[in-house]
Amino acid sequence: MEEEEKPESPLIKFFRNIRGRPLKDFPVPPFTKWLNGRVVDIKRGEIELEFDVREEMANPTGILHGGMQSAMLDDLIGITCATLGYEGFLISIDMHVDYLGKVKIGETITGRGFIIREGRNIVHAMAELKSQEGKLIATGNSNLLITHYKPDYSKFK
Repeated sequence: MEEEEKPESPLIKFFRNIRGRPLKDFPVPPFTKWLNGRVVDIKRGEIELEFDVREEMANPTGILHGGMQSAMLDDLIGITCATLGYEGFLISIDMHVDYLGKVKIGETITGRGFIIREGRNIVHAMAELKSQEGKLIATGNSNLLITHYKPDYSKFK
């Protein structure tokens, strides 16, 4: 049986239109704004962003803080889930992160979020962070519950 093609969400069109521009200049959630990534590519169930590693994102050794890596992975997964176009918000049930490499202040990294499985009630998503050289820095995976809570994206400025 062939799976039904799902329509593209307005969110995907929005992100496509601002491709390559800093997210801090657009109406996105405050933390996404603070991370200030740039959209490289987006489609239903997948997004790729670039992030510049800033001083306030680093640990005392000048390396991207593990908590920041986790937060970036979580934000990538969140945006990826939003591209699915559900009316209800997806809420994380769990998240697992593997720290596999390091990057320094001033470097640019690429993050990619993607859906592994889209079930009736639960979505399983993954994200990864890579250095400019393509070396894996961190991976994360999460199970998310599809809820009936409707997000109000209009409140973001």
